[in-house]
Amino acid sequence: MKKRIVIPIAACGLALVLAAAAFISPAQEPPALTAEAPIAEQISSYAAGDAGEAEPEAADTPEEAAAPVFTLEQIRKAAFSDVPAASGQADYISYAAYCGFMDAAEEDRFAPEAFASRAELVSALWQISGQEETAYRGQFSDVSAGDPWANAVSWAVETDIAAGTEEGIFSPQSPVSRGQLAVFLHRFAAPEEEAEASLASYRDEDQVLEYARRPMAWALENRLFAGMVSDTIYPDLPVSRGQLAQALVALVAYESGEPLALSLTEKLETPRVESASRARHEDIQKKVEAVAAKYGAMGLQVAVVEDGEVTDAFACGWAVKDSVPMTPEHKIRSASITKVAVGIAAMILREEGIVSLDESIGSYWGVAARNPSYPDDPVSIRTLLSHTSSLRVFGWDTSRSYDAVRVRLQSGDSYMKAKPGSGQAWGYNNYAFGVLGQTLELASGKYLDEILDDRLWSVMGIDAAFESGSVQKTDRLATLYEGGKVFTAYKTLLKNVRPSSLGASGDNYSGGMTISAPELARMAAVLVNDGRYEGLQLLSEESVSLLESDSGIRISDGSQQALPLRFRDGLYGRDRLYYHTGSGYGVYNLLTYDPEARDAVVVLSTGAAGDKDEQNIYAVCGEITRYIYDVIR
Repeated sequence: MKKRIVIPIAACGLALVLAAAAFISPAQEPPALTAEAPIAEQISSYAAGDAGEAEPEAADTPEEAAAPVFTLEQIRKAAFSDVPAASGQADYISYAAYCGFMDAAEEDRFAPEAFASRAELVSALWQISGQEETAYRGQFSDVSAGDPWANAVSWAVETDIAAGTEEGIFSPQSPVSRGQLAVFLHRFAAPEEEAEASLASYRDEDQVLEYARRPMAWALENRLFAGMVSDTIYPDLPVSRGQLAQALVALVAYESGEPLALSLTEKLETPRVESASRARHEDIQKKVEAVAAKYGAMGLQVAVVEDGEVTDAFACGWAVKDSVPMTPEHKIRSASITKVAVGIAAMILREEGIVSLDESIGSYWGVAARNPSYPDDPVSIRTLLSHTSSLRVFGWDTSRSYDAVRVRLQSGDSYMKAKPGSGQAWGYNNYAFGVLGQTLELASGKYLDEILDDRLWSVMGIDAAFESGSVQKTDRLATLYEGGKVFTAYKTLLKNVRPSSLGASGDNYSGGMTISAPELARMAAVLVNDGRYEGLQLLSEESVSLLESDSGIRISDGSQQALPLRFRDGLYGRDRLYYHTGSGYGVYNLLTYDPEARDAVVVLSTGAAGDKDEQNIYAVCGEITRYIYDVIR
C-alpha cells in the first residue's frame, strides 16, 4: 500500500508540516511575493520562518501556531475573468490555482462549470503529493508521452491511486464522477487504519457501488465533499472544475491542517432540504391512491421537487394490469410534456451556436420555407416553440416523414394567412413540433435523444427516449391503458424505436418522450434552479429565461404562452406556475413548477378519466398537484 503523504502542499514547494507554523510570530507580516524568486521558494522560506532576520521565537499559543501559510490576499492574486470575486467558489479556485494544483482552462478563464477530467484529477493529486515525476512508460493506448498529464498518469498508476477504465485504456478526458473522486482521494490520503463510517443516513446509499462505499463514507465523514453533497450522494454525477477545487482545498485541510485551507473548508456547507413531502409521505400516498381510484387510473406516478431538489416520489396501481405493480421507476409516455424537452434541446443547440431561434428553418432544410402571405417574416424555431409558426395545424393522418415535410414547407397551402409570430398565427400545433424536432436534428447532425443525453440525461442518470422502445431499461415500460383496456401494449411499445436516419420522421417529437415521473422531476429541478442541478450548470440561465419568456400570446383558458411552456398566475395557490400538460395514448399528465419557491410537482397517469378541473387541467393531475403544493407551502 502507498505510504500516506502528510505534507500535501509541496506543489507550492512547501515541505509543510503544521508545526512549522509555530515558528512564525503573529506580529510578523507574510513576506511580499516577488517576481524574482519562484513562489515555491518564497513560501517555503516563509514556512520555515526565514524572513531575512533572526529566527523568531516559537509561538506560545495555539492561535499563534495556526498562523496561515497563505493569506486570502495572496491566493486571490490567482483570479480569472469567468470567476466573479463574489462567487462562492472563487477562493477555492484561487487557492487551487495559486498552489498550482489546477490551471486555467484557457488564457484567463478557469471554466468552473466544465466537468473535471480524470487527467486533471491525477495531475492535481500528483502536484499535491510533492513526489517526483514518474516518466510515462506507454501503459495506455489513449495517453501519449507528449500529453501534459502523461507523467501524472504514470505516477497515479504506480502509486495505486488510479487504474485504467478498461485494459489498456485510461480515459484521461472522461469526466470524474463523485464516486470516482471519492475512490481517488481515499487511495491518496486515507490512513491505513481508519474508523468505520456509514452511508446509512444518505437517501441513495444503495446506489454507491461496492468498491466505492468505504471511500465515499470516508470522504463524507471527513468533509472532503462539503459543499457538494447534502443528504443525497448522486455517486454517478460528474464533478465540475469548481467543485474539484473545493475538494482539493478540503483535502489539503484534512492532510495538513493548513489554516487557510481549514478556514475555507469550514465555510463549506450544503444544507439539507427540510422536506415536507417526506415528512407527510403517508398522507400524500393516501391522497394519490384516492385520486387514482376516483378517476379510474390504471397506474399513477408522482414526483416532488422542494427547494430545488427532488425530494420524494409516489406510485400506485399497475404498470401491467393485475401483473406488475406501478413503481416510480416505470417509464410512461409523457405525451405533450415532450414539447418541453424539445424546447430544452433547442436551447442547448442555441447555446452551442448551432441554431438561431429567429432564422428561417428553411436554411436547415435547404428550401425556402416561408408563408407566402408574409414572405419577409421567417418561420423560425422561436415561432415553432410558441405555436405561432403559421404552419397549418395538420391532423395525425398527415405524414411527418422527411420528404413529406420538406415538400410541405415549400407549399403555400401549408400556411395560414397569418403573420408568423403573431397572435393570429397561434394554434396548438403537434405537427409543427414534429417539424421542430426534425429541424434540430438536421441542424445538429444528432438525434434529439443524443442532444439531450449529452447535456442532461446521461449526466443526471435519466433513462429516457423520444421512442419508447429506445429506453435502456425496456423492462420498465408501463403498458398504456384507456378506459380499463389496453391502448398500447408492451410489445408495441418495444417496436417504437429511433428512425434510421436524422430528421427522417417527426412522429415522436410532439408526444413520444417516455420517462418516469422522478426523472421528469429532475428536469424540472434544472428549470427551477436556473439551469443548475446539484451544483452543475447544465443549462445557461439565459436558456431557462427563454423557455419561460412571454411570447405575448394569451390563451382562452387563461394561460399565457412561453417557449413552449405556459404560465398562469394564481394557479393552485401559487403566485405563478409554469406548466405543461400531456394527454393522448391513454395518458393524462402534468408538469408544474414554481420558480420563486423552487418547487415542482410531476404527475403521470395511465387509464384515467379525462375530466378537467376549473383551471381546464386534467383533474386526476390537478387534484394531486394542488394538494402537494398545499403540503409543501
